[in-house]
Amino acid sequence: MKDCSFNYVRTHRERHALTVDELGHLTGHASSGITKIESGDRLPSLAVALGLQVIFGLAPREMFPDVFGCIEEAVMRRAKSLYDEMEGRDDRRSIAKRALFDEMAARAGTSDIDL
Repeated sequence: MKDCSFNYVRTHRERHALTVDELGHLTGHASSGITKIESGDRLPSLAVALGLQVIFGLAPREMFPDVFGCIEEAVMRRAKSLYDEMEGRDDRRSIAKRALFDEMAARAGTSDIDL
């Protein structure tokens, strides 16, 4: 996931004068792991991502915008595939699924499920 690796961990750690060891201690993660997260060589675990939110007040989506963007794009491609498979169906379950996919598209800032 190196092409989706930009994040703000180092920026916020340095802004608040924390060392890698201190941030590792706060998140319960080894400093070498924090360094790999900062460089984009490793994705944070959910616990670390949420710990960073507690520390810096930024949601994982804001702390890791590239990762979020890559994941959002992949999920939306898969949603489009399911959406296309349901074409012509009007049963209750298909209607509920299409409504969810339309909500996803709206949150992603697209006018419809097409990306």
